[in-house]
Amino acid sequence: MNNIVVALPAYNEETGLPKLLDKIIAVQASVERPFEVIVVDDGSTDRTGEILKDYEQRYPFMTVITHRKNKGLGEAMKTIFHFLLDRYDDKDILITLDADNTHHPKIIPALVEKIEAEQLDLVVASRFTRGGKEMGLSPLRKVYSRGARLFFKMFFPISGVYDYSSGFRAYRLGAVRQAFARYEGKMITSNGFDCMVEILARFSKLDIKAGEYPLVLEYHLKETPSKMKVIRTITGYFSLLRRVKKPVGLSDEREVYE
Repeated sequence: MNNIVVALPAYNEETGLPKLLDKIIAVQASVERPFEVIVVDDGSTDRTGEILKDYEQRYPFMTVITHRKNKGLGEAMKTIFHFLLDRYDDKDILITLDADNTHHPKIIPALVEKIEAEQLDLVVASRFTRGGKEMGLSPLRKVYSRGARLFFKMFFPISGVYDYSSGFRAYRLGAVRQAFARYEGKMITSNGFDCMVEILARFSKLDIKAGEYPLVLEYHLKETPSKMKVIRTITGYFSLLRRVKKPVGLSDEREVYE
């Protein structure tokens, strides 16, 4: 039976993270298959590290990886990917989500079911598919997210995907491994929040099968200020037009992981 590995980067999330971890633990208890949790503490300066150490000691299925200093979301995601690629099989499923308690992990089993039943490489938990919605997001942030959706759908189209900035995703690990090989390890070159859309931008240049599952974004539950630098993130989006190209010199045939 394939493993489910839930992985999340965390930076100064002492308030929301314990609530999210308790929800993940409840999901883990309900799933009758191997289920592990990986958290990257990206140099937190609050009590995030202490909280994670306590959870790791109490729950044997949880592993904490610590960056001694804050390296940014891009480096945290690279740590997650490399850790899993070294230890897990192509058929295993990676789930990523935000650590601020705005993504409810109760839909994890549905994401896994969809990626396996439809033999997909990627499933995005999406606000923009039927049944998805946003709660507590400011009108300006809604404008940004919809602008990003149109921008990436135009320049980096992936059939079946509309929410490019959602970090709540299910990946078939074999597809991630293949993508890292195609890009010679340079899947993530951004270090801010734009790294999440860079991943999808690079996937768009490969022959992947993807879909979406409805997400209710619970932004009203976020207890800490947003760490996203809007102007820097938008600049990063535009820079992807120059930086993300279709890799050359390798077969375009898609591997199937059954």
